[in-house]
Amino acid sequence: NGIAYHGIFKASGSTFAVFVDYFRPTIRVAALAELNRVSYILTHDSIGVGEDGPTHQPVETVSGLRVFPNLDVWRPGDAEETVAAMVSSVTHKDGPSALVFSRQNMDQNDAVDYMERRTGALKGAYVAKKETEDLELIILATGSEVQHALKAGAEIPGARVVSMPCMEAFERQSDDYKESVLPAACTKRIAMEAGVTALWYKYASKVVGVDRFGFSAPGDIVMTELGMT
Repeated sequence: NGIAYHGIFKASGSTFAVFVDYFRPTIRVAALAELNRVSYILTHDSIGVGEDGPTHQPVETVSGLRVFPNLDVWRPGDAEETVAAMVSSVTHKDGPSALVFSRQNMDQNDAVDYMERRTGALKGAYVAKKETEDLELIILATGSEVQHALKAGAEIPGARVVSMPCMEAFERQSDDYKESVLPAACTKRIAMEAGVTALWYKYASKVVGVDRFGFSAPGDIVMTELGMT
């Protein structure tokens, strides 16, 4: 924060996401001061951390960051969304950013043009897979769970998949844009994230998440056992 206050440089720092509780007061001050020259880069973002166990699996951490006013929390779902998150972190004028990254390998949504993914992600949420029949269901996901949402959506012709890497950026969009992504007429919505579920009920009636601590095992086993597939 001190480097950012000085005003010459944009500063960033990085650690495991679970350790963010050691410097929550620092993040709070940056958000309170709308300090836009600082980014917090947080890795190992979920139960996918694996063998380090529940002490290092941040099930509540990302949602705990999202409740800060003036803090943009980005959890990108592929490389192009990561580009958008980085661009936003150095261009956003009204506060700091937290960039939250996964440990495990993730599929790339190459079915959607890379610029469409970047521009869509910059708006906080976008349609990652369009329905091929009348819209019946919207599946929302973020981060490493986008790949699973896309696989599920591919089996349902009337399903739309929405990637939402940043709730805060999406909330700043126009009502028309938000309606184009999440039509009010479609009330059958499911959200998916490998973390606590509470904040997702703003957008969905059903949430697939992790409202418990994890356990020590290889990351793919933990994900499977806790329903993140």
